[in-house]
Amino acid sequence: MQITQRDLHAQLREQSVATRDHLTTLLRPLNSAQINEHPEPRGWSIAEVLEHLCITQESYDDRFNAIVRSARPDAGAPARAWHPTFLGKLIAGSLEKPRPMKAPRVFQPSHTPRNGTTDALLGLESAFVKSMDDTASLDWNKVKMGTPVFPDWMPKMMNLGDAFRIHVVHVSRHARQIARLAGKLSA
Repeated sequence: MQITQRDLHAQLREQSVATRDHLTTLLRPLNSAQINEHPEPRGWSIAEVLEHLCITQESYDDRFNAIVRSARPDAGAPARAWHPTFLGKLIAGSLEKPRPMKAPRVFQPSHTPRNGTTDALLGLESAFVKSMDDTASLDWNKVKMGTPVFPDWMPKMMNLGDAFRIHVVHVSRHARQIARLAGKLSA
């Protein structure tokens, strides 16, 4: 089944806003000790999950800004079908599966996450939605980008729609993890 870029944008935007609102509801009542608690002995704290999400988003910012500056608007792009790339489909598909995954080294949080990770992430999520809206007139199939996981010399193997979809799936995955961890916190 084909999906237009406009429909993909609407779906991702709706899911992103809903996930951000859910995270706000989960995180705002928690104090610093709870956010830094490790309710699963071999897993991350909520602060480390938030730091991971911030690091991941921030690592894409320079790449994203560079490609968006050089891209040309295309008035017909929103009405055309969007197609994931092989790599984009592979990454998003793996993130949608509930099995545990190890984060690539470049996205690993430090053992002492920054202060204010909740506000930092919620701010990044608001900026993400604005970025999707601001690029709606670009052809998400033609605008290509790389990933910080691979060296810069490698070809850009994802399209802009892939990057947006991966981001939304990734944050949604970790929102479920945060909800699970919050349910295990001591009072």
